[in-house]
Amino acid sequence: MSAVGLCPECEFAFPAGDLAVGETLACPECGLTLQIVEKTSAGIRLEMIETELPDWGE
Repeated sequence: MSAVGLCPECEFAFPAGDLAVGETLACPECGLTLQIVEKTSAGIRLEMIETELPDWGE
């Protein structure tokens, strides 16, 4: 079994594959924006990052 990382919100399993530390991605299950903060032979560690949404003047 290849190394994986889990979404901290919904626990979706991401395959570590070609992902690199510092990359950001969106969880396909819950839509959370995540950043890879560590990659080891055991897997990847993901952390939620805040994203700025456009201000539509509301």
